[in-house]
Amino acid sequence: MVKFATNHPAAREPAAAWSASRSLMMPPESPFARFIKKPTWSRARSIAMIGILLVVLGCLDWITGPYIALRLLYDIPVAMAVIWIGRPAGVVTSGIIVLVWLAAASASNAIYVQWPQILWNVPVYYAAYLVFVWLLEEFLQLHCQLELRVRQRTAALEREVSTRLQLQREVLLTGDRERSAIGQDLHDGLCQHLVGTALSAQVLAQRLAERNAPCTDDARSLVRLVEEGIAQTRQLARGLLLASIKPEQLPAELEELASSMSRQSGVPCRFVQQGECDAQDEQTASHLFLIAQEAVRNSLRHARPRSLEIMLCAHDGRLTLVVSDDGTGLPSKRAGRGMGLRIMEHRAKIIGGDFTVERGPAGGTSIHCCVPAGGGTD
Repeated sequence: MVKFATNHPAAREPAAAWSASRSLMMPPESPFARFIKKPTWSRARSIAMIGILLVVLGCLDWITGPYIALRLLYDIPVAMAVIWIGRPAGVVTSGIIVLVWLAAASASNAIYVQWPQILWNVPVYYAAYLVFVWLLEEFLQLHCQLELRVRQRTAALEREVSTRLQLQREVLLTGDRERSAIGQDLHDGLCQHLVGTALSAQVLAQRLAERNAPCTDDARSLVRLVEEGIAQTRQLARGLLLASIKPEQLPAELEELASSMSRQSGVPCRFVQQGECDAQDEQTASHLFLIAQEAVRNSLRHARPRSLEIMLCAHDGRLTLVVSDDGTGLPSKRAGRGMGLRIMEHRAKIIGGDFTVERGPAGGTSIHCCVPAGGGTD
């Protein structure tokens, strides 16, 4: 199975498309990322929480005595002070922690709480906490710089995606306008010319019939060929001019497409509908019709099928278009996607659809386009 990733549920609008893709790209916020963010509460509440934690750690240090080291736990209020308030608060908290530790050690009669040890341990401990404050502050600055770069890159990517989607929409609209112009020229120019030619040939056949000329049958055959050319030209012009289809008319248009393709190619093509198949809007209905039209033409042009089927079904709030054949199928190795597949893929992306191309186990090809349904479902 060959699948082209076009499942962007809001692809028809650049902002919505970016929002959906961004939600898929951005990982969930980790507990650590939430911890290093500044809190939304007041500065006084932060100071109160740090003070309560210092009291709890001091009491715990006094209860456990000098035999259980709690030095690592004292880093927590220092980190909270630096992150929540700033570096000066971290420096002050470090000094308070040294005093709390010294008071707890003195209360528990620790042997190392003597003046020679105090003169050495207190500056060393305080210096160690100051180094910790400095390293943490540098880390937070680097983290903020990284977040700023990520936001800048994200904004640039958002602009690029929006611009690209807008250009794609403009290219598609330009193509539709050119299709309509060609269809109008065929209808108003070539078709009318062929009608005039058919009338002249019919007059000629009547005059030859009045004279019992032997070439009368040839003239009548010429009239039939010109009339067939008129019918084919009108059908071609109708397909090119069909730029907007109402959602409720999509099944009827697909059925007419199947009938006209059967008449033109001689290959049986049938339409199958399952459920109330209403598209979301005229744009979705029009692109689904054009995808089906392109798929049928591609199959007739490349796959040499014996039969074709266009199926439109609605289920679980999704509208699925399937065009399948019993032709030669997709080659096992392909250098790349053809123009027809790229056009269908792009149309599916514009209407926020999932587009897949499947190779049947017994041959043949199935093209699927699934979009959100607009009406009721089965």
